[in-house]
Amino acid sequence: MRGMPLCPPQHTVPTASQLYLCRYMPTDLLSLLRRDHTDLQKELTQLLDPTASVALLRSSLDGVRLGLTAHAEAEDIVLSRYESVPGLEMLVAQARAAHLAQEHALSALVCSRPGTVTWRNHAAHLRDLVRYHALQEEQTLLPALRAHLADYPQLAGAFATERLRQLAMLQPSAPYVMSQLAG
Repeated sequence: MRGMPLCPPQHTVPTASQLYLCRYMPTDLLSLLRRDHTDLQKELTQLLDPTASVALLRSSLDGVRLGLTAHAEAEDIVLSRYESVPGLEMLVAQARAAHLAQEHALSALVCSRPGTVTWRNHAAHLRDLVRYHALQEEQTLLPALRAHLADYPQLAGAFATERLRQLAMLQPSAPYVMSQLAG
């Protein structure tokens, strides 16, 4: 579509995130979870940049919101079928609790004014929660899943499918200018 003239009411807008351009889809659960956690860390670090424009902050925040929501929902749905497996109950509950804490921290960030000290404090707190959660999953949950589940190899496909389904149901935030809506 490059080079094609746009109709008068059309205009181009920047993409919400550049994280998933030209990247392959991992086929094991650890790689999928690690990719999500790394991508969230990158976007959250960008939210801490004091030189970033408000537009860039809002775009990065949207990437965090979409990525965190899709990741947490997909993981919760896929792992919920194992919450009664002996040896996994507590670990699945801890992963769910970690995602709830991250969602609360995200809510506080969304309600803060971009670029302020409060904004950066909330972004740093959310980044710390994501970092700790990633470490806990890699060190405790994933080894336990491998040890207790015969169908562990199929979890990657189930997680990737559910994550895409969750993303399809989410709406990216779009910057609106009142004059554009008046039309």
